[in-house]
This record gives sequence, structure tokens and C-alpha cells, in this order.
Amino acid sequence: MIQEAKLYLYIHPVIQLLGTIFGYFALLWGLKRFLIAHGKMKLVFPWKQHVLYGKIATSLWLVGLAFGVYFTREEWQYCRITGAHYTLGVIAFLFVLGTFLTGYWMELFKKKRVYLSVIHGLLGVLLCILVFLQIVTGVQVLSLFLW
Repeated sequence: MIQEAKLYLYIHPVIQLLGTIFGYFALLWGLKRFLIAHGKMKLVFPWKQHVLYGKIATSLWLVGLAFGVYFTREEWQYCRITGAHYTLGVIAFLFVLGTFLTGYWMELFKKKRVYLSVIHGLLGVLLCILVFLQIVTGVQVLSLFLW
């Protein structure tokens, strides 16, 4: 049963879930772009939507991370109490920054690219894998401490 006094602890997962929805849409459009560039497929790449959803996802993930760290420290005085969830969160933070910065750079200086777009795509795919693992470990944290 959900502890009523601890409802503020659910702000972090809700923000992260919203970020994940936007992030996976951006990932799907990025995969479409990959197929256009490397699979020689005739598809339309929704560039503006990919960029917008990517920005929203990374922003939500960063805000959600900040709330997660803050609420964990407030509730248990120690962030690492969540174990693997904390460790994966630190790694995911680096991938969020890398994905955002490479995407921002490509948006700022538009031109044909090979290597930076591949790096950006790999970072995005790995970030979405980490986000999935964060969901798994996050459910474990919720069941251990709150349910």
C-alpha cells in the first residue's frame, strides 16, 4: 500500500516516466533517420519533432534526476541507499549530457555529418537502455522502501 505521507517521493518517478515517453519517441525517429542514412530507405525524417522530443526528454530526465537526489537525501539522508538505481542514475546522467550536447551541437551547426551523428545515435540508444534498467531498479526501490 502506498504510504500517504510519502506521496512527494512519487514526483521523481512520474517526471522520469514522462521523460522516458518523450525519449523513446525521439529514439524511434532517430532509428528512422539511421535507416534513411545507412539503409538507403526512402522515408521522411521528422527532424523538428526528433529535436523537440529529445530536448524535452533530456530536460525532464535532468529535472527528475535532481528531484530524485533531493528527495532521497531528504528521506534517507544518503543517496546511495538505493544501490544499483543510484549507480545507474549517475551513468545515465553522463549519457543524458552526452546525448544532449551532441544533438545541440548538430542543431546549432547544421551540415552533413557522419561521425557525430553516429556517436549521438549510439549515446541515445545506450541512454534508452539505461533508462529501461532505471525503471527496473526504480520499481525495486519503490517496492523495497515504499510499498
